[in-house]
Amino acid sequence: MPNSLVDAVRRTFGVVAEEPEGHLESRSGAGIHAVRTAGGESAYLKLTPAAQGPDALAAARRELLFYRRLAPTAPVRSPEFLMSADTDDGLAVLLAAAGRPLPVTAWTPGMWAALGRELASLHGMPLPPDASWGRPDALRQALAEPDLPTIEAFWAPTLPLLAEIVSRRTELERRMEGLPRVFIHGDCHTDNITHTEEALVLLDWQESGVGRPVSDLAFLNVRAVPAGVTAPPDLLDAYLSGRPHDRRTLELALLAEELAVFVFQWPPFAAYNSPTGIDRVRRRTRDLSEQWFDVADGRTRRVHGP
Repeated sequence: MPNSLVDAVRRTFGVVAEEPEGHLESRSGAGIHAVRTAGGESAYLKLTPAAQGPDALAAARRELLFYRRLAPTAPVRSPEFLMSADTDDGLAVLLAAAGRPLPVTAWTPGMWAALGRELASLHGMPLPPDASWGRPDALRQALAEPDLPTIEAFWAPTLPLLAEIVSRRTELERRMEGLPRVFIHGDCHTDNITHTEEALVLLDWQESGVGRPVSDLAFLNVRAVPAGVTAPPDLLDAYLSGRPHDRRTLELALLAEELAVFVFQWPPFAAYNSPTGIDRVRRRTRDLSEQWFDVADGRTRRVHGP
């Protein structure tokens, strides 16, 4: 990201870089810079340059809309919105610092339970009345038009049931859609959650909108499995205590969603993972596929939680 653009936005907002400056990249590619306000408060500058293209800018504007319209009354915590600038050069958002992240390997059962309660609250909020909160559904697109050469190159050597999963993917989609649509975070994983003394804080709302509740629950595992972690039963127990559903229906939808993400979306991301992480994903996906065909073929082995 051009330093001149970052410096111009800092001057506009009246902030200075932290020393040493923290810099991160969100999943969308937006640059995130640790700064300090004129009042000496820690904050984060999130900058999406116009050069990243219309899709990136649309996601950034969706997040800005969330902070302006929904965050003040949403039943979960998000970073405090301070100011923004939308110019020909890109979109900049300034957010107050909120808590600290923890590696997924450090999450305790109590933390997972707290997240389950937070997601139940988020999914229980009234749907926004306007149509601007529809969101692209990359997983359904991947199921409708699978990239078979990439999928087969990655999965064929280690996933014996791959051909049947691909041919019966409409069954996966039907199970994924087993619960009513709700307002979701859309990019829910532990790197997008910080911890304060009072509560969890959910970051990075660029993918938020109306969608499947299991999208948030399944993606936690998708991101955690390479590190050797799967969410414990505490997550789903707490979620169901705050948002009652038929447990079996939820478990089957969650199984279908996670399996579909790993098979149809994950292969291009293998290059960003270690050999150990890739092996963990292969083993997890084999287990999920076996569970799925137990269900699809009428056997009764218990479905694993998230």
